[in-house]
Amino acid sequence: MIHYRGNRKKQGYQFRNTRSTSPWVPILIVIGVLLAAFLLFRFSGVGGVDQNNFASQRNAKLRSEVQLAAASTNRLSRLGASSTTIELARIRQYVHGVELINELNVSMYGEVGRLYAQSVFDNLYTILDTYDAKLASGQKVNDSLNALAEAITELSNLTNGILGYETAQ
Repeated sequence: MIHYRGNRKKQGYQFRNTRSTSPWVPILIVIGVLLAAFLLFRFSGVGGVDQNNFASQRNAKLRSEVQLAAASTNRLSRLGASSTTIELARIRQYVHGVELINELNVSMYGEVGRLYAQSVFDNLYTILDTYDAKLASGQKVNDSLNALAEAITELSNLTNGILGYETAQ
């Protein structure tokens, strides 16, 4: 091979542009992978809300909260004044749990998803506040206890109607 004066390769390090592709190609590849993963998860059901599973879990939680509230209300009549405040707090907790499930259902399905009217909860909270105030001031609580038992029975009947069970009279 004959080398002429200008055609010789330079010896040593020679700078070459090793990036022959566009700078957008890696970004487009990452976006494509993320889009493919999203579509895979979306259509395979991962990360989505399974309507049947949601409804069965909601119904089980509703049943549990209402049954616990009813059981606590039944215990009130057999208790002395020392633990009545604790039972009232438990009943308030269970009623609040039912109210939160109601609000969650409304947020998922809109106003048509409302399980209970807000007046049901307002009535229960009013009765609980009255009962607690009478208990704190040392007044008789029989009328408040009866009103609370009726309100919890109404909540239980409404829940049974929602869940498709027969109501207890």
